[in-house]
Amino acid sequence: MKHELTLIAVDVSKESLEIQTDERSFDVPNTEKGIARLIKAARAAQLPFVVCEATGGYERLLPESMHAVDIPICRANPARIRAFAASEGIQAKTDPIDADVILKFAKSKELRPAAPVSSRRRELIALLDRRDHLKEQGAREKNRIRNSPDFIHASIKRMLNVLKKEITAIEKRIRELIKSDESLSACLSCLTAIKGVGEVSAWMIMAFLGEITMLSRNELVALAGVAPYNRDSGRFKGKRKIKGGRAKVRKALYMATRTAAMYNPVIKAYTDGLQSRGKPYKCAMVAGMRKMLIHMQSELRKAEIKVEL
Repeated sequence: MKHELTLIAVDVSKESLEIQTDERSFDVPNTEKGIARLIKAARAAQLPFVVCEATGGYERLLPESMHAVDIPICRANPARIRAFAASEGIQAKTDPIDADVILKFAKSKELRPAAPVSSRRRELIALLDRRDHLKEQGAREKNRIRNSPDFIHASIKRMLNVLKKEITAIEKRIRELIKSDESLSACLSCLTAIKGVGEVSAWMIMAFLGEITMLSRNELVALAGVAPYNRDSGRFKGKRKIKGGRAKVRKALYMATRTAAMYNPVIKAYTDGLQSRGKPYKCAMVAGMRKMLIHMQSELRKAEIKVEL
């Protein structure tokens, strides 16, 4: 990170934001009024750059507010920050300590500001997240029916019917949202034209991998979490494994590749060839996922379609 930037570290919790800079530390409520105070302080600094960590949703208001006033912000991977704290021998955990760790982490790394997310894509992300919540609840209800007494089954079935109706309503809204936007509609048509890529898989790529046309192949597969990493030491040659990346994208790719491995002639020939040479099924599938992702990128680029951030 360039020295002329003023780094502003923010530890996010449900109720508050703990803020740490080289000059001061303070906290504000995690509300629009609280963030307005942070913006005022940031504007008084020279080239402010805000760094927070992803916290499962509590931080969503912060980047939206920063992008609205053109203050760059980076949402860092919390696992990287925890690993950094451990490497520094920092064991204690409080909001002020966490904010100080984020500041030290930001100083030691070359962090990139996050691109602003459009209102339509934010809505698509929120709808897909809600769809996942409802699907997970439905799976739990189905599991309960297996080990519950018969007189409970009627209640479980009523709940499953409610969940089914809610999922149908969410999916209807997603289709309306995509249909109302020319770029999203073109992107959906391009992706679903690939054999194996269904509607839901395309939705997930559009929502959670907006950078698909802007990255190199190596950057793309690493971001999606399907890049193999070596595990070698001296003469020992360990099995390469995938790690990290965006879990929702990886899941969508897996589902698309499973279908493509049966019906897409290119992916089928590729995965079948790997298995015929002794590669395990999962290894072949991961390789197929990489090939599928790069093919998606290629098709979107050829059609000159940019997934709207």
